[in-house]
Amino acid sequence: MALISRSFTYLSRRRFIQGIAGTSAIALTSGISGIARASDMMPFLKASSLLCGIELDRSYVQLGEDIYRALTQGATPQDIKNWQRLIDVLAKLPAKTTEKHLHQKLKSMGPRYLEKARLLARVWYTGRIERKSGSSAGTFEVITYDEALVWQACTFTKPPVTCGGHFGYWQHPYSGTGNI
Repeated sequence: MALISRSFTYLSRRRFIQGIAGTSAIALTSGISGIARASDMMPFLKASSLLCGIELDRSYVQLGEDIYRALTQGATPQDIKNWQRLIDVLAKLPAKTTEKHLHQKLKSMGPRYLEKARLLARVWYTGRIERKSGSSAGTFEVITYDEALVWQACTFTKPPVTCGGHFGYWQHPYSGTGNI
């Protein structure tokens, strides 16, 4: 049985204040890196917005990072360049680009880009990605559940097990107005 030194278990006021100050410094520096990271993700979010038809603002930065990481996991350097080209081209398009113009642009880039665009939209809407190779081939990786865009597209429902409106709202028939 090992004895624990009392110097490690005793918490003085000075150690407590030092710990709080250290935590604040870490939170401040991680916030600054988060701001830089958010601006790096904006082209990806703009491209995703065009493909999904739903505006994805800065509140989607973390989810965007998770989705991009899942899309590029195990990708070759050439495949990552293809993803980056797709994102760069789409991010430069005007926000009011029509679906027809977007489809023409993707077709002109080549079939692999149209396939990647469809995969990107599918991952945003379903919140999951199918693994096609390696030991996890044929399985799905869930990236998000509550924040999958399907819940925004289907305004008549919400993710199961997620609380909704006021107590008892579920006993009233759906009115079709979007209000509960």
